[in-house]
Amino acid sequence: MNKKPYAEHVYLSDGEYMYLVKKYGEYELQKKIRELNQSKLRNPKRIGDIKSDFHAIISKGMQTVEPIRDRFLIEEMKRELKNNSERNYFLFVMGINTGLRISDLLPLQVKDVRNQTHITLKETKTRKNKRFLLNAELRGIIASYIQKKNDENYLFPSHKTDLPLQRIQAYKVLNQAAKKVGIQNFGTHSLRKTFGFWHYTMNRNVALLQDIFNHSSPEITLRYIGINQDIVDQSLEHFSL
Repeated sequence: MNKKPYAEHVYLSDGEYMYLVKKYGEYELQKKIRELNQSKLRNPKRIGDIKSDFHAIISKGMQTVEPIRDRFLIEEMKRELKNNSERNYFLFVMGINTGLRISDLLPLQVKDVRNQTHITLKETKTRKNKRFLLNAELRGIIASYIQKKNDENYLFPSHKTDLPLQRIQAYKVLNQAAKKVGIQNFGTHSLRKTFGFWHYTMNRNVALLQDIFNHSSPEITLRYIGINQDIVDQSLEHFSL
């Protein structure tokens, strides 16, 4: 199995890395990779002792990034964000209504959404061309948000540079709001997972959602949006011998 360095002393295969991203979210995974690397630097003996960096990361007890399953908490999150930043509110609303990855949301410009019914882009991760519908309510929010913006403006600019907001900054502002309203296990992947969870809850069509997410199997889709874990939990709730 070919492995490559994700830090000076942390090696993972492509499959291992993708599994960890899906399970924990990219921001939290990068944090844990840095922690593992620093641990090895502090104690060089660990470099030889740890046979699998993948299992070392798994065993750290990282929290799984989850969708927001409670509609009330979604509304609370919107309220908290809107009270503090129109940009951050709009980022959250765009994420949970389109299912786009944060890496595809952040570079968007005003011209990509002005007077549009769909967003057309090449996905950063898959390099595939995708077309995403903007629902009627979202189009109204977009029209209001971009009313005084130029076509070349980024939708989610940094307040310091006017360049697109960085992923880490997006995580910080969204996670801060999530903590305030009591949302657990939140990460930037929660936006996409929330879209997926509610799309499946409303439509019960895993094949359609699998196609939207470009997943290779229905099982991956159900696991990604947390449905598999819900089913397991429900099966065990009243199981007693």
